[in-house]
Amino acid sequence: MATGKTTDKTGLRYGFFAGIAMILYFLLLTVLGINNKEEARMAGYIFIILAVMMAIVRYKKVHGNVMPYLPGLGIGFVIGLVSSLLYGIFIMIYTNYIDADYQNTLRTEDYFNTLSPVMLCMAYALMGLVVGAFSAYILMMLYDKSGGRTADKNI
Repeated sequence: MATGKTTDKTGLRYGFFAGIAMILYFLLLTVLGINNKEEARMAGYIFIILAVMMAIVRYKKVHGNVMPYLPGLGIGFVIGLVSSLLYGIFIMIYTNYIDADYQNTLRTEDYFNTLSPVMLCMAYALMGLVVGAFSAYILMMLYDKSGGRTADKNI
């Protein structure tokens, strides 16, 4: 059970940092006046990938240079969920209270055509969840050296 708590704790910590980085990146885009460019906004998801990489390396270092496959996937899932929910909530607050016109900018894009602010938040959360899970999946192919072996030698 200690492994699960450590996996969750690692995912929450790095997910929080990735979410804050995504928010700061969005604010930088806003200051530069390019937050209406879809490509620039989507580049913010690189922070989820970086957080997953750093969390897996940290987890591996703490656990004696061993990184099991499923905890690695779990870390990516949690990081993607936490960071993108944090970012989505920020965007929801931003579009409702700070810059209501920005919501119209998002609605002109195909995939946000008729979404409410809450659905917009959930769309960001889903996107971040997918990015986190897929990046963990790809990274675990690199870090998992078990080759599919289990602890039971009879299997």
